Amino acid sequence: MTELARLALDVYQGKNVMFNEVSGEDALRNAINEACGGVFNYKNFRENKYKVFTIVEEVLDDTLGVIITNQFDNLADVKNVAVGEKPVFRVNDPSLFRIARIAGGTNDLRRQKILNRKFEVDTDYFGSKIYAELELFVAGLVPWSEMVNRLTLSFANDLGTRIYEAIANSYSALNSIHGVTGTYEEDKLFDMIQHIETEAGGRKAVVMGTRKALRKISKDLVMSDSMKEKFNQVGYIGNVGGTDLILLPQAYKAGTNEFAVSDDMLLVLPANERIVKIVIEGESQMIEVADAGARNDQQMEYLIQKKMGVGVMQSAIYGIYKFS
Repeated sequence: MTELARLALDVYQGKNVMFNEVSGEDALRNAINEACGGVFNYKNFRENKYKVFTIVEEVLDDTLGVIITNQFDNLADVKNVAVGEKPVFRVNDPSLFRIARIAGGTNDLRRQKILNRKFEVDTDYFGSKIYAELELFVAGLVPWSEMVNRLTLSFANDLGTRIYEAIANSYSALNSIHGVTGTYEEDKLFDMIQHIETEAGGRKAVVMGTRKALRKISKDLVMSDSMKEKFNQVGYIGNVGGTDLILLPQAYKAGTNEFAVSDDMLLVLPANERIVKIVIEGESQMIEVADAGARNDQQMEYLIQKKMGVGVMQSAIYGIYKFS
């Protein structure tokens, strides 16, 4: 990661960083000004705009994968690949082999194939088109450093939404053991947990959900005073019946205040099993769609696009419990 991208990531994470004796926000702003010849104004921007585009692309490329990995570390695996590269994710078959009794001195057994699978993620272009009035460029009032941060957050939020959509859409392919719908019953949840742990060769399972979803399975427990204090502090209990509960980060659907993650869904899977695969292909591209004078309203328009894909390994071991 370049110094510029690391700086942008520190600013996003709210770290109190200093670079060249100025704050992180000022340092990022200074980098953009320097790309414009030292002073940001319309004439300098017009002459050096492709250097500014390079900064936007560089920061987006280097920080997006880190942000997604940090937010979805328990759920998603992120691969950054070159254009045209098609990563293949291999899914090991966890099922046990049948052991048969055989007569001494013979080897007459039916063979059992190792059913490992391959999994690929298709990628598509995703982008955002932004614009500003010429007057703002002339006055030097276009907040480029803020815009870079907002673009990264926007792409990250969109990816997060697509992760949840992919998981929700995979429910229809689950069998009755791995896909349960109905009023919440603790026995049904622990039946699913036991199935998941057995299929995973004894690995511990975890339950993931939003704060409201985890609260639903925590509030009826008989609690000690320390558990009540914890419940009051975070809204749910971190462990139920020996199984860890893990909070899924919530997200808004783009352009709305509607939550992307259902509060009526629990995801059960082996600990550290990343069933979601994210592929980020190639580099970001920032394209000037319209310069001043190309439109009657003198607006300046730009397209930022990136090639990405999200997939859920339906052959992996996991379960979804939907509350009706």
